[in-house]
Amino acid sequence: MSIVGYVNISLELWGCVLSLIVAICLLVGGRPRSVQTRLFLQLLVCNAVILLCDAAAWLFKGRSGAVSWWGVRIANFLVFALGYVLLAIFTHYLTAYLGQRTPVSAAPLRFVRALCAIALLLVVLSQFNHMFYVIDAQNVYHRQQWFWLSQVGGIFGMCVNAGILIRYRRAVEPQEEEALWSYIALPALSMCIQIFVYGVALLNLATTLSILVIFLFLQAEQTRRMKARELELAEMRISIMLSQIQPHFLYNALTSIKGLCVTNPQRAEQAVDSFSVFLRGNMNSLTAHQPIPFSQELTHCKNYLELERLRFGGRVNVFYHLPVTDFSIPTLTLQPIVENAVRHGVTKRREGGTIWIRTGETDTGWKVTVADDGVGFDPQRPDGRSHAGIENVRTRLESQCGGSLSVKSNPGQGTTVELNIPKKGEGYAHDNIGRGRRAHRP
Repeated sequence: MSIVGYVNISLELWGCVLSLIVAICLLVGGRPRSVQTRLFLQLLVCNAVILLCDAAAWLFKGRSGAVSWWGVRIANFLVFALGYVLLAIFTHYLTAYLGQRTPVSAAPLRFVRALCAIALLLVVLSQFNHMFYVIDAQNVYHRQQWFWLSQVGGIFGMCVNAGILIRYRRAVEPQEEEALWSYIALPALSMCIQIFVYGVALLNLATTLSILVIFLFLQAEQTRRMKARELELAEMRISIMLSQIQPHFLYNALTSIKGLCVTNPQRAEQAVDSFSVFLRGNMNSLTAHQPIPFSQELTHCKNYLELERLRFGGRVNVFYHLPVTDFSIPTLTLQPIVENAVRHGVTKRREGGTIWIRTGETDTGWKVTVADDGVGFDPQRPDGRSHAGIENVRTRLESQCGGSLSVKSNPGQGTTVELNIPKKGEGYAHDNIGRGRRAHRP
């Protein structure tokens, strides 16, 4: 084997090792398994296999024996075939990455997939008519006159990717755009060179370098965005906590407790307990980065309702139907919804009203429903009040457990809010606490 052959094998094995190291870092780094992260892992693994196969093709080249005979043929076939698979994966990765920022047409991805499927069929056909390459009796690989066609398909696919990036370039930052361009420009340039030059594995090395550039820049950018998002959520928790212990709420609660100290000392003592536990629950929410047991959130909600019932008395009626409570929910999601039902629903009516809190289980998750027969509102028309509390709850549900929130309301009839928590991830299911509870009134 020539010195060039040994150099190619060494470089490709190092590229294979680097690709696998990056893949392992992604797997053990606790990163969210988003679509683009999974696709990037597929890119790394596919590239590692291509590099390993090309190194094997160089190693077995010109050697005798059954192992070398099959090794050269299988390795070269996989290098050609997996190159198109890698192109299709990158196109999917590119559209998924851009799709986070702006709607992206699926037509280019479908076109590239069809192009790669045709190219794969030609690679299979080449094993019989040797249109791309042939392996002679000495077990040596030789290009054939139609080899250029095997490169044209890849170049054309990269041109499609270039068109996608140009079309949606405004959706990404300049640094991100440069990293994505590296994967398009370097492999395309190496394919053009390989049509005329044979001896150095330029394409595989260019692809590996481009993938590493994407990892260093794009994945690092995603990490930065995740940290910014976590900071935003932390600030949101502080804002919610402060909004729930506003001075007027503290004043009303303490005034009610003061009156009970004279008329009903025992009830006043219970109210002080509820008040202290409620404040402690708000403080604890600042450090709760993961969903908590629903029973814990329910207790916090009941403490809040106990304080409000001191003020409004029989104008606020609450009924519970909790057949299932053995699941988790992001902190401060139920209580803000119930607070909205009290402040903007039932207490807006002179005679007051009723709030129903229900839980249920489906095949895919759990749902929590908070309904009231208060004044309601028209979701299609602005009502002059902020709905930041509902939006904050929706954001926490989506970010912490992939859940969702829906609101239905009609003026004069009341409002129903449904929280949906999917059965996925870790830490959402708990022991069977409170199963079979029947509807009761506090």
